[in-house]
Order: sequence, then structure tokens, then C-alpha cells
Amino acid sequence: MKILLINTLYPPSTVGGAERSLEVLAKGLVDANCDVSVICLSGTGDATEVREGVTVHRLAHANRYWPFDGQRRRAVERLRWHGNDAMTSPRQCRIEQILAEFDPDIVHTNNLTGFGSGLIPLINKYRLPLVHTLRDFSLICSRASIFKNLQDCETRCLSCRVLTASKSASATGIDMVVGNSAYMVDRHRDFGLFQNTPSRVIFNAVPGILDERPFVADIASPAELTIGFAGAIKPEKGIEVLLEALRIAGPGPWKLQIAGKGDDEYVSTLRNSYADLPIEWLGFVPIQPFLEGLDLMVIPSIWPEPMPRTLIEAMAMRLPVLVSDAGGSPEVATMYSGAQLYERRDIDGLATLLKTAIAEPPARPVADRDALETFTVERLTANYLQAYGDTIAMKHPRKTDHA
Repeated sequence: MKILLINTLYPPSTVGGAERSLEVLAKGLVDANCDVSVICLSGTGDATEVREGVTVHRLAHANRYWPFDGQRRRAVERLRWHGNDAMTSPRQCRIEQILAEFDPDIVHTNNLTGFGSGLIPLINKYRLPLVHTLRDFSLICSRASIFKNLQDCETRCLSCRVLTASKSASATGIDMVVGNSAYMVDRHRDFGLFQNTPSRVIFNAVPGILDERPFVADIASPAELTIGFAGAIKPEKGIEVLLEALRIAGPGPWKLQIAGKGDDEYVSTLRNSYADLPIEWLGFVPIQPFLEGLDLMVIPSIWPEPMPRTLIEAMAMRLPVLVSDAGGSPEVATMYSGAQLYERRDIDGLATLLKTAIAEPPARPVADRDALETFTVERLTANYLQAYGDTIAMKHPRKTDHA
């Protein structure tokens, strides 16, 4: 099967878990003898490369600025950027060329920020079967988060309705929608999308999640509890909830390691405000060795996170986790004996859990093997191949050979 994956970014250009998750899928499809190409955007020029069997087409973005360079822009500049993204991208001709050259059996779109509003209609023009995975809210929210002023959006504001109108309208051209959590599909339907579109839930995967090494449960209690936070350092990620909870928990044999980047001014403010706490600010680091050095992971998001990849990665390491009940997180947390849920924004509740963990470091759990298999690369690949085959059959009923 020839599969074209489309996502805003692709490793090594990585902002969050979506890119890592897509790379895992791409590699799994290659191992399943599929011919896989990727189209993504770049902050520099056009380039094509082959990464571990995946042909990656990086297209220079065509908007006013590259939104992933870490620079702060004025509100008027951001508005102009989103206004441009609501229109057909000038790179559509190059995308159409790749479509014609690769001639995929199916197209699988993901995060589409930066591609403009004409991508889905272009795929429909070629009558190509189209699967779309919801990894953010960019089809209905210009911030891709349905979260504003640190509060959930119960309705779509005027600016989002205007700036995403063309994208929302184009979503009717999607043949099958996949959520990386059930929450994602349900939330989009709450806002009126995909009412009659076939859907399914396919969780992300972590390579090696069934490896024997992490099953060891008799690790000695650490003299000093190493607590970890991984992700973008932003208010919506709940970093301040965690820091305040640790301040309440008080001194003890613990330290916090923070892996991730954020706005320089915001990070500097946090570092100054919590300079009295034993915190190591690591910046962006590879996730695997970071997790290996932890005794406890905290995922304190206050925004409705689709599905934090770090939760599944912590499960793979049999790492105890404290996780807020925001977004799709409970769907995985309830499968994992090492996870404890608490109500998002509940600083005192998190502080209580942290005090308990500091006083008596939690043991490494032995996760349920059946639950772990849900997050294997093999299961991920099989589920998507089934979704692709079903979508092709719906789009072109006379085709019986999908391989």
C-alpha cells in the first residue's frame, strides 16, 4: 500500500508529541512493507530526504513567519498569519506535484497548521481516500487548543469561527476521522464537526513497550526522589500548578527536573520565582534517557490535552505518574496501575499526592500486559492499516485489493 502522511512537522523538527507519534507510525508502516511518504513544513527551504525508509518532503512555509522559531509576535502579526493560513497555500502546487508523482492509495492527514485551507479539497479533487487523525484542535480553533485565558472554550469565539471557517468547512471532505483519544472525537462533534463521519479511536504507540527490562519492580527506594516534568513550558501545561504544589509539599529529599522549552521571558520569571526550590532546568533533551533518570512523573496539564504522549512513554518505563484529569488523559491513566489521577488545577490535591510520594517513594508497578499491547507499534500499525482499508473500501467499493 502506498501511504502519504501529512503533518505540520516531522522529526527531527519536533515541537511536541504529535511529531514523535507520527514518526512511530511511519516506521511501523514501513516495517509492514508499505511505501510511505511524508509531506511536512520547514522553516528553511524545500528538501527531500529518506529517513529510515520514509521519504520526507519538507516544504518551505509560505506564510509571514515561521511560527516555531520561539520568537514572540505582536497580536496584529499573529492575526495576519492566521488570516493567511485560512486561505489556500501558495505551496499547493508543489503538494499537487507530489500527489501526482507518488500516486498514493490513501492520504492520511494530521496536524495541518500552516498548510492553508485548500489541502483537503485538493485531496478530494483527486478522489483519494482520506483519513484524518485529530491530534490538535486546529480545524475549529485558531490557537489549536479550544482554550483561552487559561479556561476551556465552551463556545467558539468570533475570531476562531472566522479564521477557521474554511478549514471547518473542508473537514466535510474527510472520509474517516481518527482520535488519539475518544475525547478528541467527542469534543469536535460537540462543536458540530464530523457528525456523520465514520470514526474510531487509535491510541499512540511507544516502541519497545513490551520489553522485559522495564518489568523489573524491585528497584530500591531512592534516597532522593527525582520528579520529572516534560513538555512545553507554558501556563496551560500546568507548570505553575506543579511548582506551587511542590512549594506546599515543602522541603525534603526530592528534586524536580524540567525537560522542555518555553518563552524565554516566561521561563526566566519562573526560575526567579521558584529559585528556592531544588529544580534543574534541562531545556530540550531526548525523552528516553530523561525518563530513565526519574522516580516519578507529573503531567499537570490544565488545558484539555488530546492525549499526552509522555503518559504512554512513562507507562512504557513502568514509571509512577501523577496526571491531571484534563482532556483525554484519563482514558490511558485508568489502564495503568502506576497512574494516579487528580483534578486539574487542584494544587492542594497534587501537593498531597507529592507529600505522600516524597515520604514513601512509590514502587515501580508491573503494568498489565494486555493494556500494554494496546500501545505497541504492531497494534498501532494494524489498526491504521485496517482504517486505511476500510476507508478505501468506502471510497472505492469496487476495489478489493488494498495492498
